[in-house]
Amino acid sequence: MFSQEYKRELSALGPDEAQMDRLLAAVRPASAARRRSPRLCLTRRAAVVMAVCALLTAAALAVGPTLWAIVQGDLGPKAPYATEVLASCEDQGIRIEAVAALADSRVTRLYFTMQDLTGDRLKEDTDWDLMLSLDTGDGFSWGNGGKGEQVLSYDSETKTAAMVFSRGTDELSTDIPTRAKLDMSWLTPGRRSASLTLDGEEVPSLTLESAVTAAGRTVLLPDQNPLPLHRRVGPQVPGQVIQTEAVTEVSISSMGFAADGKYHIRFRQDPDISPAYASEYAGQPLFNVRYYLHDPEEPDHWPSQEMDDVEYTQVEDGWDFCLPSLTPDTLPYLRLIVPSANYSVAGGRVEGKWELTVPVEAVEQRTATPEEPVVLPFVFHGETPFQRRFDTQIESVIVSPLSVVVNCVTPEGQEEPCQLAGEETSLTVALSDGMVLTPAYYSDVWSQRVGWIMWEFDASIEPDAVASVTIEGHTVPFP
Repeated sequence: MFSQEYKRELSALGPDEAQMDRLLAAVRPASAARRRSPRLCLTRRAAVVMAVCALLTAAALAVGPTLWAIVQGDLGPKAPYATEVLASCEDQGIRIEAVAALADSRVTRLYFTMQDLTGDRLKEDTDWDLMLSLDTGDGFSWGNGGKGEQVLSYDSETKTAAMVFSRGTDELSTDIPTRAKLDMSWLTPGRRSASLTLDGEEVPSLTLESAVTAAGRTVLLPDQNPLPLHRRVGPQVPGQVIQTEAVTEVSISSMGFAADGKYHIRFRQDPDISPAYASEYAGQPLFNVRYYLHDPEEPDHWPSQEMDDVEYTQVEDGWDFCLPSLTPDTLPYLRLIVPSANYSVAGGRVEGKWELTVPVEAVEQRTATPEEPVVLPFVFHGETPFQRRFDTQIESVIVSPLSVVVNCVTPEGQEEPCQLAGEETSLTVALSDGMVLTPAYYSDVWSQRVGWIMWEFDASIEPDAVASVTIEGHTVPFP
């Protein structure tokens, strides 16, 4: 019906995120700190963080005197390893300013602020296409893994959000990133999506009153059998029923057969509602209808065919959608119908260009390779559901003051790609003094027959003190 991008965006609704420069530049740590011992590096960076916090507090910057306290609160014991990075960009009254970065062997965190200089468009229901990409020597790559973007705090007085974007490096690269790029091309304040899923037996089948427009299009008259659309509320918890609530700004006004013998759905929208998609789709409705008919010769076959012949007509208070393939004769073959809406209650999408690039300084690391091949089976919930078809071979183990990363490859001659469930993979780190640490799982990535898993320490360590790492009972010694 619509262009592929627009249809793909709406289909997701179906059944199924300068003022510091002078101060921070004065206390920037020398790059030589990377070559010092972990203990000296920790002391140096801890002093830098304390100095920065003191300066920020004294200056009472517009972004808030507790900005570095927010960074410290998110990083905890890792905070002394963060380095300040200074860059900013501004467009459409939205300013983005980089503040700090923390780069490990696989995951980079970029801390930044986003401020609305002209309004109040940065609330919890704001959507955007914010993206962090990393340069490991061959240009910027989006990579995989990490936690994506998170809003750490929001200052309603200055309209400023303190944020962090956590991004993993490309699974095919083991090089440490040297630069990070943050970019965004749009944001949509007041983003909403709502839908209604009806199986064939629930669909109203009455013939309703209709009219013919000046352009000769048949449309239903309004308010004949209104139905609400619903939006999800709260987090989606696996194994639990999705919680929804009815919305009032958009709804179904009439739904049934029209005088042309075809099925129609007439939608209503409040006058101040805006589409949530790009300006290139101006004039398109903010609604969408997906419907599925099964083959009458194979009534039990699923999935049924999704029909893409929807036609729409703008009416006084919304839009009328005609489903040409759904007639009284084909109604018995209707398996599912999903009307939906994708919209903004705060003015619609704001398009612009925001981009900033900062250098990142990775923490030191040590690497070890297994003395003998280590091959692990894929285990899920304590079982091996696919026997040994997805075995994983450990290629190398990397330790830093903050984390442990296990790089994996597919064993030679194995047809299926390697795979491990990171959350279920046990790992311990033995230090030279006999202490054994159990870091916490952080992220993992599997693609193109390679992968990696990352665990984080709850307090920083000295990499030189690592004697060995044990993965699922297999020990990899460090020289």
